[in-house]
Amino acid sequence: MIQSELVYKLDEFFSVHAYDESVLWSEILTPGERAIYQREALPAFLESGWNGLLLDATPDIDRVYLIVFPDQAVLDTILALEVEREAPGALIFAHHPADFEECGRGFIGIREGQLEDLREHQISYYCCHAPLDCHPEVSTVVALAKALKLRDWAPFSPHFTGSEGIHGRVADISFGEFAARLAEVTELPHIRYNQIRFNAQPVEHIAIIPGGGDNPRHLQEAHDLGCDTYVTGHWWLQGDYEYAARQREAMRALVPTLPMNLIGSSHYTSEMVVMRDQMPAWFRNAGIEARFIKQPDPWR
Repeated sequence: MIQSELVYKLDEFFSVHAYDESVLWSEILTPGERAIYQREALPAFLESGWNGLLLDATPDIDRVYLIVFPDQAVLDTILALEVEREAPGALIFAHHPADFEECGRGFIGIREGQLEDLREHQISYYCCHAPLDCHPEVSTVVALAKALKLRDWAPFSPHFTGSEGIHGRVADISFGEFAARLAEVTELPHIRYNQIRFNAQPVEHIAIIPGGGDNPRHLQEAHDLGCDTYVTGHWWLQGDYEYAARQREAMRALVPTLPMNLIGSSHYTSEMVVMRDQMPAWFRNAGIEARFIKQPDPWR
């Protein structure tokens, strides 16, 4: 398949040019990391809001790899697969333009050597961050809501041209049973104790914000909607960096005032469901094979 044709379909379907996240990533990444993107990324990617084709390494592709973060082990797996088949041309469809250490430094820019390795092996890189969070049909939140069997759902928390969250109902279920369901659909052996807060509320009305659910605004919006349970990737940040420390202070002040159950899987697992459940079919309909590559450590 001609890569430019697939990129055009992705750009149009996800309306990537309606999302300008340049300020977000300029604040998150270090000056040294931003300099790498300035050297290696396509100018159009940087100028149009940090969504779309980041790295153009080949004119033709016959396989797509689906990933959440450019984790080193994930990229090594893709490189090995492409070397094995003599690198005929592939595209990585990623949710993020940077890696993430949930229990460490937070977001980390892709290293220059990694981008050079991808280019050498004819592997392009496409990023779809906010557009994949907010699409009304194919998104991180729609995929997770379907996997958790929510019914009568509706969007909440406006973000750019869409919404980041979904709230809806579940059939009669205990908190423990619901936590087990969340672990099962996100392929976790268990839910971490520091991402669970059972506040003795019946589990009936669920709010979902995949990924980083540590924004006090999201919790307040869920409470104002009458939700009894808030589901996210992580609501208690553990990393050793300034933003994580600020968010922990905000949670300490806010959480005791909200009578809601809180439960988080992990940033990665809450967002991988769309790559596993929805994106393979999207690419199949576009006429190309797509493989989801799992991240070995879901809590990295």
